Amino acid sequence: MTVQSVPDLTDERLVQAVLDGDRDAFGELVERYKRGIASFIGASVRQPSDVADLTQETFLRAYAHLATFNADLGRFSTWVYHIARNVVRTFLGRSQRRPAVAGLGEDQTLENALADISREADPAGGVLRAEAEAEVRAALAELPERTRTVLALRFYDNMDYQTISSTMGLSLGNVKTLIHRGKLALAHKLREREAVAEGNCATRMFRVVGGLGELQLV
Repeated sequence: MTVQSVPDLTDERLVQAVLDGDRDAFGELVERYKRGIASFIGASVRQPSDVADLTQETFLRAYAHLATFNADLGRFSTWVYHIARNVVRTFLGRSQRRPAVAGLGEDQTLENALADISREADPAGGVLRAEAEAEVRAALAELPERTRTVLALRFYDNMDYQTISSTMGLSLGNVKTLIHRGKLALAHKLREREAVAEGNCATRMFRVVGGLGELQLV
């Protein structure tokens, strides 16, 4: 397979190429989906090292079971996200971790809440943007699994509702309801986190001021 022809090939053609013996074709599939899969996994798993490991495991499983993929039953993207979902479930089950909740407002999306941490963005605000993204991901990880998953597919991977429906095996109406309620829950949790952070800051300031007062009395 020539390099020039690869970008024009559908996922299904690439899968067939791999099955026909062209192992390099699988590398193109990985390139197409590795960022989305990592973001999807990152919505449930907090440690970057775990996200990297689980992303790799997802593609290893996909490669090992590629012969079971059936284009007549759905897209390759749907199939590989199913694998990622199962990988995350297994991981969370082993570690006995439970997700934590967060939310976005009715008129807010994850795209708006997540900060731009690209190199082109303002360097001085990079740390704050990274912290904001980490807060959203941590809050998202607290949501119930189905809600967390549909939000991740919608706002990290830009899947349309119908594709999410197929990927999750849910009705279209159920997907819309989960996204609507999930955004509200995420907004609520983010406000709670902000209130806690402000409270901690106020407590620290009180202690500092109190300490200064004691010094002045001496």
